[in-house]
Amino acid sequence: MSIQAFQWFNPTKLIVKHDASHEIADYIAADQIQSVLLVSGKGSVKKIGVYDQVVNALKAKRIIIYELSGVRANPEIKTVIQGIGICRKHSIQAVVPIGGGSSFDTAKGIACGAALSEQDLKSENAWEIYEGKVQITKALPIYGVLTISATGSEMNIGAVAQDDAQKKKYSFHSIHCFPKVSIVDPKLQAHLPWFQQVNGFVDAFMHICEFVTNMEDTEEAETTFALDLSLLRSIIKAGDKLQQNTNDHVARANFIWAATCALNQLSAVAMRGGCGAVHYMEHPLSAQDPSISHGAGLGVVFPAFVRANGERGLRLQMYDRMAKEVFGREGWQGVIDGFQTQLKKWGHPTSLNELFGREVGEEERIQLLEIFKKRPVCGHYPDMKLPEDIAADTYKYM
Repeated sequence: MSIQAFQWFNPTKLIVKHDASHEIADYIAADQIQSVLLVSGKGSVKKIGVYDQVVNALKAKRIIIYELSGVRANPEIKTVIQGIGICRKHSIQAVVPIGGGSSFDTAKGIACGAALSEQDLKSENAWEIYEGKVQITKALPIYGVLTISATGSEMNIGAVAQDDAQKKKYSFHSIHCFPKVSIVDPKLQAHLPWFQQVNGFVDAFMHICEFVTNMEDTEEAETTFALDLSLLRSIIKAGDKLQQNTNDHVARANFIWAATCALNQLSAVAMRGGCGAVHYMEHPLSAQDPSISHGAGLGVVFPAFVRANGERGLRLQMYDRMAKEVFGREGWQGVIDGFQTQLKKWGHPTSLNELFGREVGEEERIQLLEIFKKRPVCGHYPDMKLPEDIAADTYKYM
């Protein structure tokens, strides 16, 4: 067996520290940035005070502030388009997301689109970035304050958006999207509703699973494989502790770091790029109903995907090792049982019917499959080559 050549690169400065959100202004000022666009959600960052802390710190540095609020979970392309327009109109020099992965993802789309000329990309055509039709050659610098750990967007190169009208949810990846600095305060995440916290646990868990279960064997990337299984156990351990006490800041800090490592490329070293199928098969769920949380959708897709593979004798070595070392069980069925037992413990949905809150029939499942099949070949996984029968069975088994 020959080794797989690999490299790891991540230029983001990550700071996990209590009461540090205002420090983002120091880094922005040090880089001689004179104007920023603040990108935030629908109000929670203002309720907990972090937004005002950042604004006041920026004002103290005499940095001009423009604002774009109202970013929702499952961020919309129209918000990205709006942000690009604001940046171009005012020649804004940097983008500052304050919030969760949706704010960071939106900021990345804005940063890439705004850095391109009007000739290369009209703002209203920003969807072309996600379709892979536009080459990203640069981006505005990104400095962020993360308030919800889940997506790893605070330290990676990916971003997601969706077009409600077309019922499409796509992602793009660019090395130009690494945030320069991301600050995470564990105390800020204690206020989150429990369901939202579990969404984060599951999202981070799935990022790792899609690297682990994509391998043909464990030997060629044993170090990363062992690291990833440890991260999975750490997420479960931290989640259980936080279920008992949401103010356990030590458990929170451990989860924060695990969630970041899950998709900052560390968990992917020598893992042949990962699979992405579970994430890509979840996208039609939230594209169909934007109120569906991404993490909740992933929790429903993953067991069905494991079953579709396991019944065909695929990925058996990977599933068996995960079952034994993470859940204390055996085989692909052990992965499903262990994972769903953990979700039930955390009070999360385990089926498509529970997720949608109603009976989801065969016709609607076929419709979800058709939405999935339309996604373009682009992004971090240039060609999943996922057999259609496996995708079809996954939607059937959810």
